[in-house]
Amino acid sequence: MASEQNARQPLAEWVQSALVGIGLGLIVTDDKARILAVNPVAASLTGWSADDAVSRTAEAVFRIEDEVTRRPAPDPVTDVLAGGVAVGLSDHTVLIGRGGSECRIDHGASPVWDAAGAIIGAVLLFCDVSERQRAVQGVEDARAFAEGIIQTVREPLVVLDAGLRVRSANSSFYRTFRVTAPETEGQTLFALGNRQWDIPQLREQLEAILTGDHHFENFAVDHVFDGIGRRSMVLNARRLLLPGRQSGLVLLAIEDATERVRATESLALSETRYRRLFETAQDGILLVDPETRRIFDANPFLTDLLGHPWVELIGKELWEIGLFDDIESNKAAFRTLQETGYIRYDDLPLRTHDGRGIEVEFVSNVYPVGDTPVIQCNIRDVTDRKRAEVALQAAHDGLEVRVAERTAELAHTNATLSDEIGRREIAEADRRDLQQRLTTVQEDERRRIARELHDQMGQHLTALGLGLKVVRDATAHPSQEWDRLHALQSLTDLIGREVHDLALELRPTALDDLGLSAALAHYTDGWAERTGVEVDYHGPEADENRLGAEVETALYRVVQEALMNVHKHAAARRVSVVFRRSPEDVSVLIEDDGRGFDADAQALHRLGILGMRERMALMGGTLTLESAPGRSTVIARVRPTPRDGGTHRG
Repeated sequence: MASEQNARQPLAEWVQSALVGIGLGLIVTDDKARILAVNPVAASLTGWSADDAVSRTAEAVFRIEDEVTRRPAPDPVTDVLAGGVAVGLSDHTVLIGRGGSECRIDHGASPVWDAAGAIIGAVLLFCDVSERQRAVQGVEDARAFAEGIIQTVREPLVVLDAGLRVRSANSSFYRTFRVTAPETEGQTLFALGNRQWDIPQLREQLEAILTGDHHFENFAVDHVFDGIGRRSMVLNARRLLLPGRQSGLVLLAIEDATERVRATESLALSETRYRRLFETAQDGILLVDPETRRIFDANPFLTDLLGHPWVELIGKELWEIGLFDDIESNKAAFRTLQETGYIRYDDLPLRTHDGRGIEVEFVSNVYPVGDTPVIQCNIRDVTDRKRAEVALQAAHDGLEVRVAERTAELAHTNATLSDEIGRREIAEADRRDLQQRLTTVQEDERRRIARELHDQMGQHLTALGLGLKVVRDATAHPSQEWDRLHALQSLTDLIGREVHDLALELRPTALDDLGLSAALAHYTDGWAERTGVEVDYHGPEADENRLGAEVETALYRVVQEALMNVHKHAAARRVSVVFRRSPEDVSVLIEDDGRGFDADAQALHRLGILGMRERMALMGGTLTLESAPGRSTVIARVRPTPRDGGTHRG
């Protein structure tokens, strides 16, 4: 205890007397890190008085933490005594006072050596830097705030140094001009891009800003920029003075005014076009102030129409130039216009400056020009149109009279034509009836001749054949007489067969006895045998409900005539005949594989085809011809009619 007091006594003499009044906190320890002395600043910052702190370890009194992690920081006294070298405090060090108070501190600790070079203690110096740190943080926050504002500004911004080199630029600048910071910062403004900013007048303006308290606004640059094409840029620049610096910086704001310039040019062009339309319009146009009801503009067509010079129209109300009878009528029209926004008069009388009376069409409406309403009055001279309407009405009335007369004539002509058509229809009906009767008579005659050939001629030929046979048998064989009799007998048989075929051609008995399908089957078989052309026939089985005799006869004759044409002209190898019957219609189809024909030409010039068409027309049916190379078709179609129960007649 005595030795400790002896060591403390000289320390109090040279340390406390020298450092008690300094503005830094001071803690002195021995080589065991026990506190020997604490000055008033240290006592205030730590919250420990000198009497309470002495003999305690420095770590117990000087409690520090990392401001960010809030973990205990290493004790600087322990580090100094262990390492024998001075140490500094890390950034963001917080001193925790005895009562829990906190403050930011700075500085560090250093060892104390005796004359022999041995460490006998340590000195810890520190100060409260909270206010300084708050000021620095405020500056950093203000800088971040300013940079945030600059980066979010839509217009490109560039900061230039005293040499007019790019010190920094915001993101809008890089985005607008499609460049990057490395290729931009440090370069002079005039070397950027394709030297679009290398303008002598701009250089002079920027240098003037650096040499004095100047600025400029609305410096226009129209240029074709790399990557973005032609743009109209507007530049504004101002000097930024920095504390302690004479040269300062230049803040250059660049506004892309391309769209605004184009809009201004478009507006000017639109106004020019409107003025041209206004001045060249072939209608009179007046522009009127809604508040004063007075004219403030008129186009040349109107001044020519009214005969008033332009200066005489300006400032007048409409009634004063003859558009309305008096001021009350003018006011009434304006009230209507204000209520509805539109008025129209189709035939408003107007008197010109030289006293001529004309009629005009007057249309007026209200529309906004910006925030100001304007009344536009369109005035069209309809005098000629009115005259034309009167003349047109007169012509119309005359035309109506002529139409009535012509209608009466047409009605008379129509009645005459109707009578003529009626007579012709009767004549046509009589012709058809006569044709039908002739056809019936013809078929009856064919039937009679066929029966006579079959019965009488057949019997005679049979008797002749038998007689020749008897004579031949009675004649010696061989002999010339026997040969002649044999030849005559063969000729008689041939004549009999041809008479039989002729009778069938004239009127087949199967058509009367068995019906159309059986008759066609029999006829096609015989035709194929005679001509050597293969025939494929398809038809329905025999039906008790036979067709009318006229229909059967007509269809049979069509098939007969068609096959005759095939044999004469087609050079066909195969023919197909199809007979179909349904409740709706009856048809026969004759198709061959011959050379074909011109259907229209054949229909016009061949009597056989004309005859077939006439037969079908008499039955109320149709005949259709179709032909192509290697194929021709005839189709006859008629509505079915029931067969009478009486005698079968063709």
